[in-house]
Amino acid sequence: MLSPARGAAPAARPNSSVPVLEQQKLLHNKAFHLINDALNLDAASNYAEAIEGYKKGGLVLKEALELHFDTDQLKESAVWTTKMRDLLKVYPAVANHCGNDETIANIVPVSKPTPAKRLAPSSSGSVGHHSASVSGATTRSTARAAATTRPGTVTGIRKKRVGTTATGGSGTTATSTSILAETKNKVSKLKNIDPKFADMILNEVLVDGASVTWSDIGESAEDYNVDTSGLSFAKQSLKEIVILPALRPELFTGLRAPAKGVLVFGPPGTGKTMLAKAVAQESKATFFSISASSLTSKFVGESEKMVRALFMIARAAQPSVIFIDEIDSILTERSENEHEASRRLKTEFLLQFDGAGTNADDRVLVMGATNRPQELDEAARRRFVKRIYIPLPEAETRRALLTKLLSGHDFCLTKNEIQQLVEQTEGYSGSDLTALAKDAALGPLRSLGETLLDTPADQVRPIQYQDFIQALYTIRPSVSPQSLLAYEEWNREYGAVSCHG
Repeated sequence: MLSPARGAAPAARPNSSVPVLEQQKLLHNKAFHLINDALNLDAASNYAEAIEGYKKGGLVLKEALELHFDTDQLKESAVWTTKMRDLLKVYPAVANHCGNDETIANIVPVSKPTPAKRLAPSSSGSVGHHSASVSGATTRSTARAAATTRPGTVTGIRKKRVGTTATGGSGTTATSTSILAETKNKVSKLKNIDPKFADMILNEVLVDGASVTWSDIGESAEDYNVDTSGLSFAKQSLKEIVILPALRPELFTGLRAPAKGVLVFGPPGTGKTMLAKAVAQESKATFFSISASSLTSKFVGESEKMVRALFMIARAAQPSVIFIDEIDSILTERSENEHEASRRLKTEFLLQFDGAGTNADDRVLVMGATNRPQELDEAARRRFVKRIYIPLPEAETRRALLTKLLSGHDFCLTKNEIQQLVEQTEGYSGSDLTALAKDAALGPLRSLGETLLDTPADQVRPIQYQDFIQALYTIRPSVSPQSLLAYEEWNREYGAVSCHG
């Protein structure tokens, strides 16, 4: 959980000299920051301070909801009103979660706004006349989802982790359906796009599931003060390329303009996909997770239309990240015997990648992941300006990962035994180590034999070193030494310079 960002809310208070729509936006953003800080305080069990933060945020929302608009401003103001009503859903959850006896009216005293003088009624009632009352209780996950929608954008379609346990298990998730509907509405207004392809692309938007943050990369090895080796270099590079430009776009212009393409490559199971998800989460970007099969079709000409639709929607929802796993399957090196449909797909993808006919300031990142960088077409390799090698975990990273995997279970391994496991798992990827730990965890159950069905759970013995020894015979490294040499050679020739370059 991030610590509260003190002073993040805009300090300037809107006044009569500021256009009413601008006042609404400023008040919404201020309320967003206040409530976001309060949520962090709430998660840290600082309930008294959290309640104060919620109160302040609620009063700002109340002020914003009492603004009045001209008839021609109703449509634009309604978007912000919807966002603010989502934020107001925080308050019932606060009273329940904090064990506070105060009612919603006591936490956020909302008075009936004065009638608008120049407001024309709409089908759903006047925007300026809606009160800020909220009925019923919502879950805390709903509250956090409402407050974590990025203010001032329609690009907050992303997954948000709520209630993740210390053992790494994911809790419930919440998404902003109103933001998703808003983006779909914006996409429906795009010209020269087939609705069928638009729907297919939108279905690939990563909305559900637990979010991934930097602390999740490398199985939270940072919690153990461990240098995650190649992942630390990758995280730093991606921060410079994607996250900082997304958060401070005014600083990254001209020669500082960020790269439009990033390639992460390396052995399977080293965290490449997790890095892409963390990038989208940390940069508050819309995340499109597209498979190669989604971009191919048995019907001639449809693959190119799908690619065009993908980039059109990504530009409409920017800042956005288009992540394509196993990108080598669609951007392989061209040959004389290549099928014409495959050639056209590559050509269209590379043209869209270059952004032909689009604004140079578009904030759309194409992020590809591959286990076979050697097979990429030269033209594709050129467009992926940043090429980052994700190596196998080194000894200290393996130690941190094993410790993390065991932390949620009953085990009896000494430090010396863990050190021996670290040495015996040389050449294992992160996914290999996870599979090894899972197999070892079954050891105590296997030892029960026929008595398994009748043995109480609290009488099952802890995981022992011998269980890992047995698992080592079953779970072998998935990456050959020859493959590693090929990755390292390609990295020396084409990859970004790092401690592995």
